[in-house]
Amino acid sequence: MKRNKLSSVLTASLIVGSAFIGSNAFAVGTDAGTAISNTATVSFTRAGNLDTEQATISFNVDEIINVNVTAANASTNITNGVKNAAIAYTVTNTGNGTELFKLLESINAGNNSLPLSANDLTVYFDTSPTPDGFDPNNINEQLYTDTDISIANDEFITVYIVTDVPNGAVLNAASDLLITAVSQTENGGVKASESLFGASITGAGTNGTNAIIATNLGRDSASSLLTVTTYDPSQALVVTINKSIMGSTAQVNNTATVTDQKIPGAIVTYFIKIVVANDTATALSISDIIPANMTYVAQSLRKQSAIGGTINTPTYEAPTLPAGIPVTYLTSNFSPLTDTNGDADGGETLPNTGTVTSIKVDFGDLAVGEYAILVDAKINN
Repeated sequence: MKRNKLSSVLTASLIVGSAFIGSNAFAVGTDAGTAISNTATVSFTRAGNLDTEQATISFNVDEIINVNVTAANASTNITNGVKNAAIAYTVTNTGNGTELFKLLESINAGNNSLPLSANDLTVYFDTSPTPDGFDPNNINEQLYTDTDISIANDEFITVYIVTDVPNGAVLNAASDLLITAVSQTENGGVKASESLFGASITGAGTNGTNAIIATNLGRDSASSLLTVTTYDPSQALVVTINKSIMGSTAQVNNTATVTDQKIPGAIVTYFIKIVVANDTATALSISDIIPANMTYVAQSLRKQSAIGGTINTPTYEAPTLPAGIPVTYLTSNFSPLTDTNGDADGGETLPNTGTVTSIKVDFGDLAVGEYAILVDAKINN
């Protein structure tokens, strides 16, 4: 992405008194704080000799606070799932003195169908005179951390809003991203960021001059539309499910305990894992039908969530027989659930009374990651 430096030679006249430079004009020519002197001379003849008298008056040029923010492109075309999509803006100090600015990034709430949130945005700035596109490894590009940035008059910085485009963003989805540059000049409790066009802040300019606000509230903004124009289905939401038997335990003649033998009376532990990839899965739940000739083991529902991580199949632990008390698997980060329908843990049995024919665990909205449940059922004698 090549960025052309904005012209800094367009000059507007500064008329002392009540007229001020327009908010979108470029820098005025005379630097703030410049001393301008003017001497008037009177010539006359005194006693036949030529004589003169002079009067000199000086003043320092007041500072004009003016800033211009532009977007490199009115819109930027991207593909769903793209990482580190960068939108470029130029912030130019079009006043006549060095100025401190803060940057404010935002999203137009009325045009945000990607969608994005404020936490999805990262801002970088580049103070080099020849920016050549966003590269986080470029030493000239700095992560913006809400500190004041000094920009000399007639100079500019390049600003990037960087974001990851949601994998599930559909074709033509778009978000309008804005950058605002705000002057930080203030004196005596009067702030440029709270002052209207034409206001004067006494003593706040260069060399103690007055600072004149040439932009409303000492700020300017620009927006650029980030639009999905190419849809990549491989980046869309993918949810996979896998079910396996971790192990089984039974007693023979109510005495000898055997494992991995699927005989009547054996308690079988099932491991069901869900993998969510690329995007958030909303309203996700796991259901399982209790097979014919098997009986659900009460209080055996357990679940685990690994947002952005993985879940390994836990090492099988045999339940206590003959009571058939389920193992909690707390060492494997599984949380036991109740069989009570409608409570906060999301686990429930169907029906909730009598013979259970199925179970269900509600997870809600799930980010990319892995999620799992354990459930025990006994082979009927």
